[in-house]
Amino acid sequence: MISLRKKIGQSFMPAAFIHDSEEHMRYLEELITDYHIGGLCFFHSRQSAAANKADQKANDFEHENELQLLQEKIEHFQSISKTPLLISIDAEWGLSMRVRNLKLLPYAAALGTLDDLTDIEQTGYICGRECAEIGIHMNFAPVVDVNSNPNNPVIGFRAFGNDPDRISLQAEAFMNGMRAAGVMPCLKHFPGHGDTDLDSHHHLPLIQKSIAEFEASDWIPYRKLMNENTEAVMIAHLLAPSIDQENPSSLSKQNIALLKSRLGFKGTVFSDALNMKALKINNTKTNAQLCLEAYEAGCDFLCFAEDIPEAINLIAKCNEELVNSRYQKVQGLKEQYSVLEQHKELRTYNIDDYHTQIASKLIALIHGESNWNAALNATYRLDYFGDVPEFFEEKLNKAHKLDRTSEKNILCITPPQLRPAGHFGFGKTEIEELNKRIAQKPHCIVIFGNPYFVHQLENSKDVTVLCTFLAQKEYQIACANYFIQPRALGKFNF
Repeated sequence: MISLRKKIGQSFMPAAFIHDSEEHMRYLEELITDYHIGGLCFFHSRQSAAANKADQKANDFEHENELQLLQEKIEHFQSISKTPLLISIDAEWGLSMRVRNLKLLPYAAALGTLDDLTDIEQTGYICGRECAEIGIHMNFAPVVDVNSNPNNPVIGFRAFGNDPDRISLQAEAFMNGMRAAGVMPCLKHFPGHGDTDLDSHHHLPLIQKSIAEFEASDWIPYRKLMNENTEAVMIAHLLAPSIDQENPSSLSKQNIALLKSRLGFKGTVFSDALNMKALKINNTKTNAQLCLEAYEAGCDFLCFAEDIPEAINLIAKCNEELVNSRYQKVQGLKEQYSVLEQHKELRTYNIDDYHTQIASKLIALIHGESNWNAALNATYRLDYFGDVPEFFEEKLNKAHKLDRTSEKNILCITPPQLRPAGHFGFGKTEIEELNKRIAQKPHCIVIFGNPYFVHQLENSKDVTVLCTFLAQKEYQIACANYFIQPRALGKFNF
C-alpha cells in the first residue's frame, strides 16, 4: 500500500544541474530517497537556469565531457530511487541548449520556414535521439505558441511562426520525430505566450484577449494536436483576465479546466518553472504555497519546485481523491513510455550529413530581393560585425574575388547570442556603430543567427537582408553556395 505522502512526492520535479554543488546534490538525494519525488529536470547550472540564458552557459565550470557528466548524474539518481524517475530536460533545439560542445540543432523559427515536414520530423528524431541515448524520457518541446507579437522578448525564435495552422503541422512532425526516438514531447505554453511583451521569467505578462480570440489563434495548434496519445502540456505563467481575473494561468483552476473541457486534453499537466519571477511579483506567498496552488489548480507535475518537504506537508491536507488523481496521472505517464524499460532500438543517423542537407534549405530572405549576381570573378568586399564567418569567406573566395577596396560589400553580422536580451549580446554602443555602417547602404547584409536581430537595425528595409539562422560551419558554407549559385529564397515571416 503506497502512502499518501509518497503519492504526493511523485508530483514533484525539481531542477538538477550538470554542474552542481555537493550540498544541492545531497539535497536531491534526500528528496529522492526520503520524499519519493517523481522526476528531475536538468539544466546546465543554477546560474544559467536562473538567468534563462541557455545559450550563455556559465564559464566558471570545467569538465572535459559535459554530456558524460550529465549521463552519470542521471544514472546515479536513478540508482538510488525506489521508483524510476521521470528524467526531463528543456532542450528545444537539442541538448546543445544545455550541454556545451555539442552542435546546435535548428530552432523552431528556422524549422518554421521549411515546407517539407520530413525535414522537421528528422530534426525531432535527432533531438529525441540525443536525449534517449543518455536516459532522458521527456523533452519540454515543441513550443506551439503563435508568435503574433514580433517584439516578444521570450518566444520569438522559439516559435515556428505566426500561422497557427502551419504551426500545427510542423509541431506534429517534430513530435512524431521525438516519439520515434522514444522521447515524450510536451506542448507549451498554454494558454498561449506568443502575444506577450514581457518575459515571464522576470515579469507577469498580461494578455487582454477574449476567449474567442484565444480560440481563433492560440488554441488552434492545441486543438489540432489533441488526441488520446497527446502526452503532456505545460502551463504558462500569464495573467489572462478573460480566463481568470485573479490568478496566473499556472495557478488557475479555470485555465486548466478549459484545457481539459474545451480542448479535450486528457494527458498530463506540467507547470512551468515555479521559481520564475512571474509568480513572485507583488506576491508574498511562499514557494510551498505556490506548489500547493498549482497542484490544486490541476498541475500533475510541479516543475522547478522548491521547499518540497513543506509543500508536501501542505498538500497532505488536500482531499485524498485529488492526491490519487494526480498520482494516477504521473504513473500513467511513466507507464505510457515504459520508463521502467529504458532499452530502446534507435535508428542510426549521421549528424554531419544532417546539418549539411538541412543548412542548404535554411537560408531565408528578410528584406529585399534575392537577386544576387552570380558572375564568376566578380569583386566584392566582406565586412564583419561580431565573429568572422571564416568558412563563408573561404568558400566564397573560391568563386568571387574579395577585395577590401570594392564598393560592393556584404556585411556579415554574427550576434554573440540567440536571445534578444541585451541586444543579442552586443552592447548599446556596438549597435549604434552597426547602424552607422548600415546607413552607408551595404550591397547585402547576412545575419548568421536569429532573424529577429533585424529589429536592431535601422533603415535595413532599404538593403537586401538574408539570414542563415545558425552560424555553424555547414550553414556558413550553404550561405556561400547561395552567393555562388543564387536561387529563389523563401521569405521569413515575422
